[in-house]
Amino acid sequence: MRTILNFRKIVWVFIGLLIFTGILTYLQLPKRDIPEINVNVASISTVYPGATPQEVERTIITPMEEELLKTDGIEKITSASATGFGTVTVTLEERKSEKTKAQIQQKVSEVSRLFPEEVKNPDIHTDMTSSAVASYHITSDNREDLYQLRDQLNHWEKVLTDLPGVDSLLIKGLPEQRISIRLDQPQLNNYHLSPFSIINTLRDEITPSPIGTEKKEGTLRQLIFNKYSDIEDMENLVIGETSNGERLSLKDIGSTQVVNQNADDLIYYKGQPALSVTVLAKEGVNIRPLQDQLSDHINRLEKDLPAAITVDRFYTQSTVIDEVFTNLIISFGVSFIAVIFIMFLGLPLSSAVLVALSIPISIIIGLIPLPYVGVDLNQISMMGMIIAIGILVDDAIVVNDHIQRRFQLGDGPFEGTIKGVREVWKSIITSTLMIIFSFLPLSFLSGSNGDFIRALPTVLILTLIASTIIALLFIPTVQYTRKKRQSKESPIKSGLFGKGFDRLENVYADRLLPFTTRKPLFTALAGILTCTLLALLITRIPFEFFSAADRPEVTISIENPQGTAIQDTEKKLKDIAEYLEKNDKTITETAIYAGAGIPNLFNSGLERSGENTGQVVIRVDRDQTSAEEFIKKWKKPLRNKFPESDIFLETIVSGPPPSPPVEIQVQGSDLDILVSEAENARDLISHLNSTEMATINAKKQPFTEYSPERNILDENNITIEQVTSQLQLANTGVPLGTFDNGINRIPMEVLVDDGLDEGIALDQLTIISQNSRETEGPPNILSMDEMITTTPAERIGVIPHLNGKRTITVEGYPAEGMEQTFSTQSAEVIKKIKDQLPKGYSLVESGESDAQSDFFVEITKLFVIVLFLIYLTIAIHFNSLLMPLLITFTVFLAVTGAIVGLFISGQPLSFLAVLGIVSLSGIVVRNSVILIEFIENNHKFYRDRVEAVVEAGRARIRPIILTSLTSIAALTPIIFTDDVLFKPLAISIISGLLFSTVLTLLLVPSFYLIISKKKEPKEY
Repeated sequence: MRTILNFRKIVWVFIGLLIFTGILTYLQLPKRDIPEINVNVASISTVYPGATPQEVERTIITPMEEELLKTDGIEKITSASATGFGTVTVTLEERKSEKTKAQIQQKVSEVSRLFPEEVKNPDIHTDMTSSAVASYHITSDNREDLYQLRDQLNHWEKVLTDLPGVDSLLIKGLPEQRISIRLDQPQLNNYHLSPFSIINTLRDEITPSPIGTEKKEGTLRQLIFNKYSDIEDMENLVIGETSNGERLSLKDIGSTQVVNQNADDLIYYKGQPALSVTVLAKEGVNIRPLQDQLSDHINRLEKDLPAAITVDRFYTQSTVIDEVFTNLIISFGVSFIAVIFIMFLGLPLSSAVLVALSIPISIIIGLIPLPYVGVDLNQISMMGMIIAIGILVDDAIVVNDHIQRRFQLGDGPFEGTIKGVREVWKSIITSTLMIIFSFLPLSFLSGSNGDFIRALPTVLILTLIASTIIALLFIPTVQYTRKKRQSKESPIKSGLFGKGFDRLENVYADRLLPFTTRKPLFTALAGILTCTLLALLITRIPFEFFSAADRPEVTISIENPQGTAIQDTEKKLKDIAEYLEKNDKTITETAIYAGAGIPNLFNSGLERSGENTGQVVIRVDRDQTSAEEFIKKWKKPLRNKFPESDIFLETIVSGPPPSPPVEIQVQGSDLDILVSEAENARDLISHLNSTEMATINAKKQPFTEYSPERNILDENNITIEQVTSQLQLANTGVPLGTFDNGINRIPMEVLVDDGLDEGIALDQLTIISQNSRETEGPPNILSMDEMITTTPAERIGVIPHLNGKRTITVEGYPAEGMEQTFSTQSAEVIKKIKDQLPKGYSLVESGESDAQSDFFVEITKLFVIVLFLIYLTIAIHFNSLLMPLLITFTVFLAVTGAIVGLFISGQPLSFLAVLGIVSLSGIVVRNSVILIEFIENNHKFYRDRVEAVVEAGRARIRPIILTSLTSIAALTPIIFTDDVLFKPLAISIISGLLFSTVLTLLLVPSFYLIISKKKEPKEY
């Protein structure tokens, strides 16, 4: 300390450099709504045109899963085999994700080489961390006009993805194109042509033919074999000849044209057909500057669109960020002012100003390491700063108080400063370590919850470290300089409420402490009993993982029966939107997404999408209602109005997306038995009086079974492969590959035109009898309806897997206000279901209840670690094993206070409320440390144990109350802003601090007397 005081100007320069660096860091830190959550998920989708779910499962999904399950670093694999395609979702272990992603791509590539020729290459997505910056709707009165914008949108994609920070562009509603070659069946019959010979000719034409090089006259020349490079020229391709020897071209027996494939999405915005364009940002990008660039480019690009086309901005993350940061900055400012006001009440003006100055300095310096630990500015990190405001002044207050005390005792500037710091530096470092230890384990929470909350403990710890540096370096040097420059002794000053604090000290030391310490054992037992009874109130507090955010969006997701066409889904979504708009005047905006659903904008997506699924986004006027109230109002009416659809209403939650309340997964091998057991489980759960609805993720859908007349096939030497190939040609077409002329890459397919746009006209399809080749005369042509019998049937439309096993999921949702009853009743039903399963079938429980159990197990472990670290720190500080037990007892007081506060306020025991309770452990024990350390020091001056306790209480009640009040004042504005995410956190910390501060002052002296008497019975 002597060196620091002698070189104080260098210290100030060093702090000034840190402040400058902190300001630069603030200006460069990305700002966003919530922290980026690392999604350790890989998605693989594969298209197998025309294949049944069983064929997709057998041919694609099972071989892929078998290889992936051998890969190290994979936590879970789920999959779904549906008609014509299959999807695999791989959840990765957090610490091995990057290496595992590379292995997944390699394994999928190896497996896909064994797939049938018709199967398209798997689409692998291993980077799922991109967040949406903005989303736009391009609208027109005519959907076909939108489909003509393909070239413009390709230009948009090129321009926008060239912007720094833009990862990709997601365009929904614009169908892919393909080159469709349609062969005329009568013409094929007329010229006795097989469609498969034409397919081979076409493949030869589009397949590259490298013919090498030649050396001529000393020059090496590349040889080029010219093939058709234009789609129109393809129609002139010779594919055979007539009986007269005339050449037949492709246009003689069919047509070639570029067509749109069936759309995956049909979108409507404000009643008009629309396309959705969503801009996705790279990880760690500063959203606000990027949005400014996007807006400029979109405005310029929009001018090139036809007059009938309009562009509407549907969502921007920057708008949400501005709203969130405005509220948080207001709360930050109010908290700052409230803390300063508290300090002016208890400290002299000059001391209050000096301590107040340490707040912004500590926060600015604490920003410096944030980019290096992967933390940006978001509402979670900002909340860490707000909590820190009330805590970080504690060290400055204590150091300043002790230096001023030494000056008042007559010490000179140099000696008084050194002695004042020497008295408390160990306690300050100890108390700082205890707070760090209380928050540090929170940064190790696993999964998306850990990613979501990690910024809060990180910011708080870094800010506290900075505040400790300021308290031990900046405060002493300034106070030393001020004292040194004083020409004469100034009178002792106190804060605005100085006399009030003096009276409070006297009441506490002369009345309360003598009363509570007269019978310390009785006081201690009464305190323990009271706290225990109050702690039981926790059973009356509802649990809510994350509350709904205060946002205007409500997402309505529907799932129609399997086999529903996307046009019918679109109509159903329109009916829902019109019904709501007609009956609810609080709706300001609607958007309809039939098919794959909305982009990832509002933490709402379809787990499994198809033509039978879709979503409606409703925006409500928040001045008239809230998203939660809208959901409560319309959930039942919508389900009653549209009973044939599974309808879910949700809004954005202030955290990671929640799981269903109850989720059970039934596993087994036989599909019929598996479906039967899953349906039984669904029925049992849905019949509970506390259940609102129960769903199942594997339902039956209509199929048509084609049974071959094998006698006819055998008589005519026709193989099954010939029949199925002909059916495929007429229905889904045969993929040829990709037409690539160096400019465009478009997939090609060949179909036989049977006269029907949908389905197969068996009477129009023919196959030439293979026996005709052995006899003279015209060939025997057989109609398909002679060889095939059709039968309607019902089968499962999707075959789900979990870790390679067939698994059907049942989800249950409670009726409003019956969550606790539902949890109890469903647990009993699940046990009954599990006991009744046939041999070889099993049940796996998951869902929100399971997630809550996992969370409480993890948070309990962390809480134990926190208490152990705090105990260890105090034990080292006091060189005692009993004294830390007394100090850590105040954690129980704080937990009780938090429970009482949540109960009185009616707030749920949420994720952040629990974290607030855990973090209290480090905040509250510092008051006990300060009090007990002074009691221990007073042993040198007072022979009577009780007198030592009373005088220590008189000396330390002011800093204890001041430090508690500053923490309370910092968080009080959060309560009045009605922030649904942080209000439970603020209440738990404020009530815990308030309760523990009062009981610490009343109970800790009594506990100390009991322990010290047993520890040193002969000392006094």
